[in-house]
Order: sequence, then structure tokens, then C-alpha cells
Amino acid sequence: MNLVFLDWMLAVPREDPERIDDSELPGLSARLEQYFAQQMPVRIDGVVVPPSIRAVQVNAPDESLLPLFPISGWQGLRKIFFNLAYPLKAPPDEIALAWPAYPPDLLSPLPAKPPLEIAAEWTADGLRSQVLFTRAEPGFTWRRPSGDLSARLEKVPTPPEPEPLVPAFATLAIVLFVVAYGAAAIARRPPLVALGTGLVAAVVVIVVRPSGPSVLAFGVRAPSAIDEGEACRTFEALQVNLYRAFDYDREESIYDALAQSVDGELLEETYLSVRRALVMEEEGGAMSRVVAVRPITTRVVSQGEIDDGDARVRAFTVDATWQVDGRVTHWGHMHDRTNEYDGRFTVAVTPEGWRIHDAEITRQERVDGGGAAGPTPVMPAEDGEL
Repeated sequence: MNLVFLDWMLAVPREDPERIDDSELPGLSARLEQYFAQQMPVRIDGVVVPPSIRAVQVNAPDESLLPLFPISGWQGLRKIFFNLAYPLKAPPDEIALAWPAYPPDLLSPLPAKPPLEIAAEWTADGLRSQVLFTRAEPGFTWRRPSGDLSARLEKVPTPPEPEPLVPAFATLAIVLFVVAYGAAAIARRPPLVALGTGLVAAVVVIVVRPSGPSVLAFGVRAPSAIDEGEACRTFEALQVNLYRAFDYDREESIYDALAQSVDGELLEETYLSVRRALVMEEEGGAMSRVVAVRPITTRVVSQGEIDDGDARVRAFTVDATWQVDGRVTHWGHMHDRTNEYDGRFTVAVTPEGWRIHDAEITRQERVDGGGAAGPTPVMPAEDGEL
């Protein structure tokens, strides 16, 4: 936080209001530790755990940036960094806290300056998520997610199974007909009685339709065409999971999550292209986080089979239009943007289920007022006044 924020939050006596000397850091550290212990109690599995403060530092700002802070001057440009550490005896299942400090937004054009909203990023259990603290809703509770990787992703419909040309129940009906007819014939029943006995046995099997042993099924026929509605739902679930993979904070976890949506040969290309799309060049290369993925239109173009290595596999192709909301947070504030895309995708059956096999992005456009077609945005300073 910068010194404007610090001075609003906490009385910090120092020799020079515009700076903090290294000799003043120990006293400041003690005040910060006491403040957060009292004003921001953190409950871990229901028990309030007091913090210890670590790594307190003050930056050495570039004087050339001072004109960007006409209201707060050096107090806006100088910042203090610190960590709050909460000791644990075991990995927690629940952490609850409420952020206490909401100074007025000095950059607001309103005469009565509203309180700031505090944009934060929460990283736990290998996942990142966006958190927004406000005076009206200052609290946040994290609970350890249950289940494995697939439990955190959208459920994708399973591909239709190939069907036998002669199902097991049909073979079983034929066998029972032959056995019943033969038994009646051996018992010297009249031919019509023997025929009727066999037919009754066969009809009972056909009506009841027992699954029968798989060895009684013969031949294979291609599954029926997938319903277009289910095809669209399948693609949209895969697409959401593709973006959701980037909620993880380690590259190997991102790859593992992507592998739930994308075919192996497309995996690295997808990782690089989506990551490039999430980097906000106008924010100095900061990484944007996906807040929401909204399908606009999804249309099935074709269904059939494609070559996948040495085999022919079931597949369908869709044309899709969708929007992605991204958010980058730094220094307690956030910048949002929305991009809209058009693309064509081929989704194919793999041994693990449906996967995106081919992808072609045909259009990308920023639609939140900051794109090339819209007004040129006023780029925010590297750091806000507060």
C-alpha cells in the first residue's frame, strides 16, 4: 500500500510525512502487527490465529513518476510492502477473514469520495480466484475444495458407445427359441406347439431385453449421430474447462487440466495461444484472470469421422462465438476487459472421452469500449493515487 493508504488506516508517527526511514520500520512493523491482529481477525478452522509480520520494506520510487501523482505526491508514489504470516499446525480446511480498511477514493469525480473497493487475488490449494472486498461485503471465507481435478471442471457428456449389429438379447432370443423348439420336438409335441413354445421364449426375451453376456453380441455398427443440442453442450463445457485450467498456479497443473479438454497434439498450442490472449500488454504484461466465459452462439456444422493417427474416430465441427471477461489486479485495484471471439472447432472421441481436436480462431475483438473500433482508452498510471 502507498503512504496515503497507510496514514488513513493507521497513525504512523515519523519524522518526514513523505517517507519512512529504515530506522522507523521496526516501530511501524509492531503497529501493523497489532492493527491486523485487532482489526482483521483471521479464523482458521474456527480458531482465531494472530499474525506475525514479516519482510517489511519501503520502495525507492522513480522520481520521474511524481507528475503522475498531482494529488498525493510522494505519499502516493512511495509504498510499503509487508507479509502477514499465520502459523498452522496442519493444512486448513477453512479460512475466514474480513478486510477492515476502505479509505476514500481520491480519484473519484464525486464531491463525496466513495470508499475504495479492494481487489485481491486468493491463491490456495493450487488455484487462483478473484476476491473483491467492499465496505458492504468485507468478508471472505475459503473452504478446501473436495474431489480430484475432474470435480472442479464442468461435466462433459460421454460419447455414445458403438452398438453391436446383433445385440446380445437378440442372440439370446434365437438360442432360447432353438432350445425351446428343440425340447418340444424331442418331447414329440406337435410341430405347431413346438414352434409356439420357441416363439414364446423368444418374445419373452425380446420384451424383457436382458443385457445378456457380451460374448453373445456380434458385429459393430457406428453409433447414431449425436444430438445437436448435446453436441453444443459438449463443446461449451470443454471450452469453459479450457479457460478454467488457467485458474491453477502451476504450469503442470494447467497442462493436466487442459488435457481434460484438448487433444494431446493441440495441448501445447492451446496453452500458448490462450496464455497470450490473457496477457494484458497495456498493463505491462500483467496476467489477466478469466472471470467468466459466455457462449453467444454455438452451431453444429458437420458430423462424421476424422483421421486420428491410424484410426477413424467420431467427430463433429462447430462454429462458435463467445465472450471472455478478464481481470488483472495489482496494487489493490483492478482493470477489466471483455473480448469476443469467433472460431471453428472440431471435437473428436478419444479413449478418455470428447476432446477438442482442432481449433481455428477467425476473429478477436475487444468489446468493452477499449478495442480498436471503440474510443481509445485513457491508460491508467502504473499505480493509482491511492
